[in-house]
Amino acid sequence: MDDEYGPVVASWTRAESLQSGDLIEIPSKVASDAGFKGPVLITAGAQEEFVAGTDAGADERLGTVLSAVARAVAQAPPNEVCFVVPAEALPSTPASTGADRLLAITEPGDRGEPVMTLMLAHEM
Repeated sequence: MDDEYGPVVASWTRAESLQSGDLIEIPSKVASDAGFKGPVLITAGAQEEFVAGTDAGADERLGTVLSAVARAVAQAPPNEVCFVVPAEALPSTPASTGADRLLAITEPGDRGEPVMTLMLAHEM
C-alpha cells in the first residue's frame, strides 16, 4: 500500500496494542458510568502516571481521570476529536513522572468504530 509518503514500513493494530499491554481497555461499565458511550482505552504510560497503584485508590483515581476527560469533552467545540486535560485536574500516583497533561483522542478503531484513547503527550 503505497501513497504519497511511500510504502508502509510497519503497522500495528489497536488489538495488537491491547494484547501487548501497550493499551489497556477501561471496563465498559466504568466508562459508561462516566458518560462515555463507546470504548475507552488508556496507554500503559498514562495508566502508570495517573491511575496505577496497588492500593484501593486506583479505582478512585480512574474515576477522577474519566470525570476530568468528560468535562474536557463537554467544554470542547462540536466535532472536536482531541481533548487536553491539564495535570492539575488529574490525580498523581507514586510512579508519577510529572506529566503536564493527558490527551484524549477520538479516532476510528480497528473496525472503524469510534474509540477514545487516553495518552501522554509524547505517546501521540
